[in-house]
Amino acid sequence: MLFRLFAIAATFVLSAIALADEPAPLARFIVHLETGPAWNSELPPGEQTNFAEHSANMNRLRNEGTILFGARYGEYGLLIFEGTSAQSVTDALEADPGVKAGIFKYHVEPISIFYPWKADDD
Repeated sequence: MLFRLFAIAATFVLSAIALADEPAPLARFIVHLETGPAWNSELPPGEQTNFAEHSANMNRLRNEGTILFGARYGEYGLLIFEGTSAQSVTDALEADPGVKAGIFKYHVEPISIFYPWKADDD
């Protein structure tokens, strides 16, 4: 009987340890990106301070799977990020060379997708 209780307790402990080691579930966030206070309207985008580094960072985040989608509309950018929290997305954006240089500013919000992307059926 004592062995059976020990086995049950060990199972619960091992299950709790396994659950504690699981990564936090990923959520999706929308990022609205716009030009910041250091953006020079006299220069094209490629000549802005740290623009090339910003582009390289966005490509890296895309290749890592952190950025799921990105688009420009008018003078703005829209990004869909996947992360463990809004803070994790904010941290990634705060590390971006374009944000650090002040050529971009952003706003992060959680997003709930109710119409998933629909590819053309061509």
